[in-house]
Amino acid sequence: MQLIQLQYFCTVARCRNMSRAAEELWISQPALSKAISNLEEELGIRLFDRIGRGIRLNDAGRLFYHQISHIMLLLDDAVRQAQRVKSAQHHDVSVLFTAATFVAPRIREEFERESPEISLEIKCCYTPDPQDLRDCDFHIYATPMESPGMVPVKMLEEPMLLTCNSKHDLAGRGEVDLIETREYMYQCLPPHENMHENFASSCKKAGFEPKIAFCTEDSYAFFSGLGSSNLLTMVPAYTAFSSLCNNLVLLKIRNPKCTRTVYMASHQGRELSENCLTFQSFCFNFFKRLASGYTKEN
Repeated sequence: MQLIQLQYFCTVARCRNMSRAAEELWISQPALSKAISNLEEELGIRLFDRIGRGIRLNDAGRLFYHQISHIMLLLDDAVRQAQRVKSAQHHDVSVLFTAATFVAPRIREEFERESPEISLEIKCCYTPDPQDLRDCDFHIYATPMESPGMVPVKMLEEPMLLTCNSKHDLAGRGEVDLIETREYMYQCLPPHENMHENFASSCKKAGFEPKIAFCTEDSYAFFSGLGSSNLLTMVPAYTAFSSLCNNLVLLKIRNPKCTRTVYMASHQGRELSENCLTFQSFCFNFFKRLASGYTKEN
C-alpha cells in the first residue's frame, strides 16, 4: 500500500466523483480508477459503491476514510512543522487572534521589544478557516467560541461594559440593569464576531431583543462611531479599553452578570518550541497586567 494511493482515495471520497477527483489530482481518470481498484484489491474489500456516474463510500469505505483522513492530516501537520523549522527566519511564532484583536498590535510591539530575536507573525480575523487554525502555533479566542483540537489555557476573565457618549441619557448612571436599555438603540459588530455573540447572549439573558441601529465589520468605523453617536455599545472591559474614545462613559452592568473568558490555545500533541514557550509566558504576564488595570506606556 502506497501513500499516493491513500491520497487518491481521500480525494475521491471527498469529491464523490471520479472525474472531478482526477482533475483535482492532475491525473487521468483511468489512472485514478486503476489506483483505487488496486487499493481495494490489496485490502480485499470494496470501499465505494458506484451509482451511475457518481461514486460514494460504503460502510467499510466510511470507516477506512475516517481513520485514513486523520492520519493524512497528521502527516500534513508533520510536514508543515518540518518546513517551519526550515523557514524559521520568516517567523518563529505564529498567532491567530479571533478575539482581543484590539490588543494584538500592543502585544506585538511589547513582545518584539522584549524578545527582538524572535520573529512574531500575527493574523486577526473574525471567522478563521481550517488552514488558519492548522498553521498557527496559538489561537487566542474568547467564549462562547471553542477551538476544537487545541488545548486552551485561560488568560483572563473580563466584564462586559456598556459604553455611550457623554451626552447620552444613561451617561450619569454609573451602572445599570441591562433590561433598562431595551428601548435604546445599539451599535454592534457582525453576528459572526465574538463581541456580538457576547452582546446577543447577554441581552437574551436579560429578556429582550436589542434594537440595532448600526452594524459594521469595520473595527475603525465601529470605534469611531462610539464617540460621535447616541448609541449604546457593549465592549469588554480590558481588551478594548485602549481603543475607546475620550468622550465615552463606561457603565457597569449589574444584572445579568456579563463576562467573557479569553483563552490561548495550542495544538494538542504538538510540541511547543522554546520561542513559543517564551511567547506563551509573555502573554500570561501581558493579560495579567490588563486584568489588574495596568496600562504599559511607550
